[in-house]
Amino acid sequence: MKIFLAPGFYKNIKRSVMDGVNVNELDIRDSSLREKILGSYDTGVVKLWALKGSLRDRWASLDEGDYVLFYHAGKLIYAGRVGFKYPSADEPEQVESGSRLAESVWGRDIDGKTWPYLFFLEDVREIDLPLSKLNELAGYSMKAVVGFMKVREEKALRVIEYLPKAYVKPSVEPTPKPPLLIQHDQMVDAIYSLGELIGYKPEKKWRHERYEFDVVWHKPPRIGPKYVFEVHLKGSLEAALLRLKHAHDLWESQIFLISTEDQLKEAQTKFLGELHEIRDRVTLLDVKSAEEFYDFKGKYEWLERKFGLRPT
Repeated sequence: MKIFLAPGFYKNIKRSVMDGVNVNELDIRDSSLREKILGSYDTGVVKLWALKGSLRDRWASLDEGDYVLFYHAGKLIYAGRVGFKYPSADEPEQVESGSRLAESVWGRDIDGKTWPYLFFLEDVREIDLPLSKLNELAGYSMKAVVGFMKVREEKALRVIEYLPKAYVKPSVEPTPKPPLLIQHDQMVDAIYSLGELIGYKPEKKWRHERYEFDVVWHKPPRIGPKYVFEVHLKGSLEAALLRLKHAHDLWESQIFLISTEDQLKEAQTKFLGELHEIRDRVTLLDVKSAEEFYDFKGKYEWLERKFGLRPT
């Protein structure tokens, strides 16, 4: 049994590994692959990852049951096991089918290419495994995982034995979240992902003194965050605006309040008169517009990188 490390954008890991993709969203052009997917994912939610043609040899070394650990921002955040791979034969038609399916999930990369060598995951678990701990277990001194790689086989067992300690387990049985809380968390993830795609260093639930901000985007070596976002769907609207005012006063950050149309109207009529210092500084953005921008940006960010319109 082997272990592989897979770095990736948070947005892509969230879409296909954390949340999974509904089978109806997949462009499946091979009937045998469709049959295999439907037989493996009875809920219709498919979890998968893929590699480019240049990494075909590494993909070929993957076997059913191998572990893949997904890396982002200094730690391994998800672990899954390989259920099956596609193409099942290295034929042009199957490679093209894999490419079409990959494009329906992740779009295209900066070079206009896709990831035709797919592997489908089972037993996906959230983990919290810092890269420093992996280095200790595997005898590495990596500062980051920069490409899909296999852990040394003689060290893989140590990592596998440690994995259960890294699983993120709730202390009590999870209870269903109210719809607004789920929407809040999804929007926070979306704003975080946008910052990463655009080229900033994003953080969620970032704390400073007694304040905690939903999302901030850093631009080193600048002191303090360049952009600060509050996603307000319940609770104190005034408190959310005061947090944004604090960020603007302290760091001259560009500040954003993301909320529903009625809450944004209340912010304008009830609070921003008194908080006149940020009245013309805060950007008020309704949730629907923010979701639309996130979806649009995710589809076309590879074109921006291709034409050099933003940092890689």
